[in-house]
Amino acid sequence: MSNRYIPYGYKFEAGQPVPHPDESQIVGEIFHRYCAGDSLKVIAEDLTHRQLEYSPGKTSWDKARIKRILENSRYIGSDEYPALIQREQFVAANLKKEQTNTNKLTIDDDTKLFKELTVCAKCGKKVTRRTDSRSAEPVSWKCPDCGWSVRMSDERFKAQVISLMNTLIHDPAAIMLDTLPQEVHTLESKRLLNEFHRALDSRQASEGELIKMVFEIGAANYQAIDSREAITARLMADFAKAAPSPDFQREIFQRTVRRILLRPDGSLGLELQNRHIVTERKK
Repeated sequence: MSNRYIPYGYKFEAGQPVPHPDESQIVGEIFHRYCAGDSLKVIAEDLTHRQLEYSPGKTSWDKARIKRILENSRYIGSDEYPALIQREQFVAANLKKEQTNTNKLTIDDDTKLFKELTVCAKCGKKVTRRTDSRSAEPVSWKCPDCGWSVRMSDERFKAQVISLMNTLIHDPAAIMLDTLPQEVHTLESKRLLNEFHRALDSRQASEGELIKMVFEIGAANYQAIDSREAITARLMADFAKAAPSPDFQREIFQRTVRRILLRPDGSLGLELQNRHIVTERKK
């Protein structure tokens, strides 16, 4: 019996488990603090800082150890172990733990879609969505490159997207407010332009060859502009056929939106498939 593993909080006397005078107090403290609002991480860090031994010579506590203690039914008197805490406290701690885990995993399909498409409006890099159940506003969005972070609920995020989509549905011509950029380059036109510069620098190409390359570059750029105009026409038709709705219209969103642009102040913009960016109009 003396060689058998014994849970933290107990010791053996005459071959039977009895409460350890010091460790049993820590078990009670862990349940009390967790039910009072402390997280697994906070409790583990505090016990480690106090250099309390979990087992002989080991004082490094982590969330997994705290979690195992909270889940161990021996502390309420099972398996012939004396109870160290009340059953009600054990149930309360485990209900809270299950609720916390549920909150962390809850993310609907629409939010998953937004998460994949959202980038920083300043640098264009993908923004990360984080959750912290201890905060009054548990969801935050952060640009790892620019360093800014903004707290915004999934409901508020979705409401902004819906508002922008309804603006476009109400006035499809809004996507034509911007003129086409002066320079529109596809990968093909960039390749042709690089070849032109190399030929020009080498001084080995004839005047006729250079003129031909210029016409090829122009044709590629014209095709890119023509393609963007065709996309714009399709977008206008999509929005014209739709009706405003208080709900998120996933199908038209996926057909028309390329990226979501998030700003440090929490405002959103939609970059459409034709690269036009739509933002809330200032009143």
